[in-house]
Amino acid sequence: MTWHAVAKVGDVKAGDVVAVSVAGKDLVVGLDGDRYFATQRRCVHRGGDLADGIVSRGHVICPQHGWRFDVATGKTPEPSEYCLLTYPVRIVEQRIEVELKEEP
Repeated sequence: MTWHAVAKVGDVKAGDVVAVSVAGKDLVVGLDGDRYFATQRRCVHRGGDLADGIVSRGHVICPQHGWRFDVATGKTPEPSEYCLLTYPVRIVEQRIEVELKEEP
């Protein structure tokens, strides 16, 4: 596992979702209250760009069809097999870092 700096604290405002690319992956980083999160960028249901979505009450909401995904687990409250990939996030010296598995 490797940590990657993706933004600075302050670059992501509460309720916002920001697109980032790191190690060949397209992700979004957001801020829900005082907790940063990272998920895959594309909605697993219909491919909507979550960078255009919003954050509300612990969920990132797809702008294309309104599906909500839990920012911690990637699960949707709707009965569904769809689940976003989520990534660990930490703050180090005012940098927002995301942990990715190393690809073989």
